[in-house]
Amino acid sequence: MLNEPLSRPGMRWLFLACIYFIVASASFSGYFAKWQFREDMPLLFATEASLPAMVDGVADRPYVYRQLLPIIANSIERALPIGVRDRVTALLFDEKHNFHPIAAFYPNAVDARNPRYALRYYLIYAMSFGSLLLAMFALRAVCIDVQPNRIAATLAPIAFAAILPLILTVGGYFYDPSELLFMAIAVWLSMRGRVLWLIAITALATLNKESFFFFILTLFPFLRSRFLVKATLAVQCVLLVVAAAVNVVIKLKYAHNGGGVVTYHLMENLVFLIHPSSYIGFEYNYGIPMTKGFNVINIILVAAVVRTAWGKLLPAVRQHLKIALLVNVPLFLAFCYPGELRNFSMLNVGFVITICVSIAAYLDRSYRALPAAVVSGDAVPERTMPAAAESISAHSNNATI
Repeated sequence: MLNEPLSRPGMRWLFLACIYFIVASASFSGYFAKWQFREDMPLLFATEASLPAMVDGVADRPYVYRQLLPIIANSIERALPIGVRDRVTALLFDEKHNFHPIAAFYPNAVDARNPRYALRYYLIYAMSFGSLLLAMFALRAVCIDVQPNRIAATLAPIAFAAILPLILTVGGYFYDPSELLFMAIAVWLSMRGRVLWLIAITALATLNKESFFFFILTLFPFLRSRFLVKATLAVQCVLLVVAAAVNVVIKLKYAHNGGGVVTYHLMENLVFLIHPSSYIGFEYNYGIPMTKGFNVINIILVAAVVRTAWGKLLPAVRQHLKIALLVNVPLFLAFCYPGELRNFSMLNVGFVITICVSIAAYLDRSYRALPAAVVSGDAVPERTMPAAAESISAHSNNATI
């Protein structure tokens, strides 16, 4: 009787939404405490890519190409009546009622205190966090489609969100959560064969970050599971044309900005990868010193997860990961800042699926290891009941969580 409310779909979704909201909040706070919206950029990289520069369209290339959230924020601000806009700005700076939590909790977020940008800062803050939260649901939907264990599919996005601040090493940007969201949705739509929606997502995702053009190549195995080879190639060609068109328009618009179309870091990456110290780094996450980026401990953990899940992954998922590696690794070596683990983003969706399958395999082994009496519901010694009851409950709720 005590568990009866959880048998109702509405209550299950409410609990799921609350749990995901709390986890996404912790994850986003872990990222934002490290990087804010890159107020440090002018000093760290001697280039202009702060949020004010992004929303004003004066940031250096290639950062300025990531315009989706700035365009939305600018459009909302312009659409608001002047009186409403002034009232909102006044509330954000009303110290008596503490409507300005970013300034209170993140003292390094200095751009949030600028009245000219405060409203847009909060809008992008909300959209970036919302993207992470929605990405968790999208990743769960992907995991449900590729394996049957709903408990594992629910836990995998939680695990990935928890480690996301560790992945955002060396750098982190407001468009990273939305990139994750669009990639997860693109994979889910590809598996479902929703081409028209996929075209729309491609345009938005490319406007968010131009590298989505290359991620389209990794969708082939999922599209192939729905269409014949010729139809799959035709769909991919359409998606590539849409992404290329968005890229061309954006690059032409900001052709006169500083910086370059790409940044080159091949030699720095090679030096980084051959230096032993690159594999023993540490940094602070969630206020605690943890392993950083390419630390050998992280490599061992990822290798263990992949080894556990690889043979159990669907062929389409394995092919997706192989294509993502072939595409992402050369791009990372040539154009990404050394040690910036976040730039392996094309592997993120596949990695979440891998985590999911590993969790499912663990749960399955735990269930199979139970005594036959526990599985059948017969009496068992009291000392075995807590763990047994927990595992049985997890297994029996496998189709409802």
